[in-house]
Amino acid sequence: MKKGQVKRKFESFGFSSSNPYDQRVRKELVLHIQNQVQIGNDFTLKLYSWMKISILKQKIHKATKLDLGDFRVLYKNQELTLNNEDLEDYGIKNHVSLKLMARKQGQQTYFINSLYNILEETRSTQEQFQNAKWAVEGAFMKGITPKLTDFGTQGTYILENQNHKPVAIFKPYDEEAFAPNNPRGMKGKMNSPGLRQGILSGEGVDREVAAYLIDQSSGHYHNVPITNYVQICHPTFHEAEEYKQFQHEKIPIKEGSFQLYIPHDDNVGNYGSGLYPSMEARKIAILDIRILNCDRNEENILVRKKKVPQANGQTRQSFDYFLIPIDHGYSFPDSFKICRDEVVWYHWGQMAQQFTQEEKVFIEKIDPDKDIQMIKEKVQLRDICLRNVKIATMLLKIGAAADLTIHDIAEMLYREDPDELSPIEKAVQTAEYNYNNNVRVPKGFFKEKIFSNNLIQKSLEFESSNLNNLERPQINQPLLKLQIIRDEEENKEINERENQNQHSDKKLIRVGSQQNIKTVKKPTEKEWNEEFYAHITYLLQQLVEHKLQEKVPSPRKYRPRYISEEVK
Repeated sequence: MKKGQVKRKFESFGFSSSNPYDQRVRKELVLHIQNQVQIGNDFTLKLYSWMKISILKQKIHKATKLDLGDFRVLYKNQELTLNNEDLEDYGIKNHVSLKLMARKQGQQTYFINSLYNILEETRSTQEQFQNAKWAVEGAFMKGITPKLTDFGTQGTYILENQNHKPVAIFKPYDEEAFAPNNPRGMKGKMNSPGLRQGILSGEGVDREVAAYLIDQSSGHYHNVPITNYVQICHPTFHEAEEYKQFQHEKIPIKEGSFQLYIPHDDNVGNYGSGLYPSMEARKIAILDIRILNCDRNEENILVRKKKVPQANGQTRQSFDYFLIPIDHGYSFPDSFKICRDEVVWYHWGQMAQQFTQEEKVFIEKIDPDKDIQMIKEKVQLRDICLRNVKIATMLLKIGAAADLTIHDIAEMLYREDPDELSPIEKAVQTAEYNYNNNVRVPKGFFKEKIFSNNLIQKSLEFESSNLNNLERPQINQPLLKLQIIRDEEENKEINERENQNQHSDKKLIRVGSQQNIKTVKKPTEKEWNEEFYAHITYLLQQLVEHKLQEKVPSPRKYRPRYISEEVK
């Protein structure tokens, strides 16, 4: 028999299309199967690294007599779901252990998997997340189903443990507002305009995870609960054709955000804002400015009370209050159209107080460029959303360095009237206009060392010494150098005309100009370089200086009174 016929035969049995006679892929594997469906009946299988996952499941079916829909195979807590992939694609090596777990318990079908490992590599964080997953999976085996909340505009499910206590909150992609499978009746296509300006449907899950990543990079300063991507299969969720992975079972497989449930006493709407410590309240405000939160209402700030030991003779119990921010699906917008009434803390008295030294040190250490790079590596967000977050963070840093309060910064960041632009929106528009029209930042701006990058300073400052180095044009020499540039279509025409002894017209443009040439493809999204952010920094500095001038008391208000002679 020819080798080619043997290869086609192997492919017909579901093997890899790689040549089985190649020594690189002809690796025999001995796999140890931990049978948790039939406890005590562990076994081993001999396979090759180029075999597909479907062959592995068929081997397990023959060894255990279990139906293919009754079990699932896990390697390093990841289910082997892609049947057309090779064992080598999953990183399965010789003498590794695979876990065989039940998929059905009575009529229930379930599983929960981690999609991406975005959590920090600390033991406590990993253990909390894994324990929550196992608790939910154990509840699925006992017949405890996810519960859709009674409030909200999207599909938000409470996941409980075996004791019916909440463990986590799950929000699927396709059940957001104006998403294809929204359970509240607000259905639409994915990536359609949502309830908030600048946020599209299907983007809320990524924003939930990005908000946690911002807090994680800051040492959990803002107390955002652990949030990660997961994949859950359960019949409670709304069926969606694009999520059906097992054709023999009509059960949806959902991907979304998995946020740990934090025990709490109530939300801030049922307490007076004066009870909260100033630092706890400002932690929420600093986070909302960093992520440009568009929906910080009373329901998504949880309050946890802790009893304070009573002093001798004291009869009234006192508490310490801690605030926990949740529900960040409406953050990272692509516009600054946010009103002051959309952040509940705007009118709190703690926001009019000065930053403490600890808060100033924390804000000074924030690196927006580092945060954006970290988010790009782990979360898919649009570039303009990350640009806006960087601008808001820059305003926070400049304002805190100038001894402004959170209330002062919020006045520049948010709209007072929904139909009028906020100061930061006007600044961004001016920066975009100056950047597009090659307007340079004022020369003296860099002497204040707002930027430490010498390259920006050299590129934007005008040095008169360079005039002496320029070549002076000779007599009858044109001042502008001209260069012949042809596009692809014209080159084709030229070649055709050359065959016919004809010549084409020439295009003349100025050398070094920013004229768009057809051969250069325009980027899909505009890039904002250091020059643009130099304009932004300059205008933000002007906003802060104007705010400082407004805070200076008027001399008329404190004019001394004249005491009459009769009083004397």
